[in-house]
Amino acid sequence: MRLPPEPVLVAARRWLELLPVSGGVPRAQALLTTHTQYSDLTPTQYATALSWLRDLDLLGSIGSGVPAANVVLGAIFEKAAPPWVQDADDLVRSPDELPMDIVTAGEALGLAPSAVYQQLISSWGKVDTAARERVGAAGETALVELLRERSDAVVEHVSTWSDGFGYDVAYSTGTVSGHLEVKSTTRLGRFTAYLSRHEYDVMLRDPDWVLVTVRLTAGFVLAGVGSVPSDWVAANVPQDVGVFGTWSGVKLDIPAEVISSGIPHLGEELAAALPGW
Repeated sequence: MRLPPEPVLVAARRWLELLPVSGGVPRAQALLTTHTQYSDLTPTQYATALSWLRDLDLLGSIGSGVPAANVVLGAIFEKAAPPWVQDADDLVRSPDELPMDIVTAGEALGLAPSAVYQQLISSWGKVDTAARERVGAAGETALVELLRERSDAVVEHVSTWSDGFGYDVAYSTGTVSGHLEVKSTTRLGRFTAYLSRHEYDVMLRDPDWVLVTVRLTAGFVLAGVGSVPSDWVAANVPQDVGVFGTWSGVKLDIPAEVISSGIPHLGEELAAALPGW
């Protein structure tokens, strides 16, 4: 979705500021369209802004205590997200790296680049968490269905009843056992995995633990399966340097050359039956 024009952003902020104190849309509209204080914008711009707020379901945020400018900017990042927002943690490391159109939008809302950057970090966390949950659940389900379809193994989706195992899927035959921690993506290039300390500790003590990568299409159809060597994981997690502090989670940016196609741990026959990475 394209950014609204600057006058519409200003109008949206004014709607959110006036609605809590005016008693509703009709009175706020009367103020905005007749009072000289607000005459720098046209009735059409105010009407467009109100429609935009309704489309993004932002009228429910009235009275939340969040400044109106942050509500508007947060909605741009979270509900009308430009494509670059999903990689904002990598692409935008400081206010100086913000795209100019976002800086300009922030200025229209009365926010300095530093405040725009702070809102971006807050909003990106929400967007990233929600996306990871959706993609992660879809990837686990798709992998479980594929393993059941292409093998005679007992395949249990253990994460659906407990997150305490330190892995998501248990796979077992008479001779092969695998405890699969599944990380999924819909992206074609970058592969990022978030690993908890508990998952890592299970990896260290469980020889059947495997970090499995699943690539999905935009429609959540399984397109590729791979796995990451445990020794690579161990070499790239943080190290505890004192007795009073331990890391609890880590983000791993996994290079493509590290990911092996299929899940070799589960045997050559199954590896040949799975879509390669």
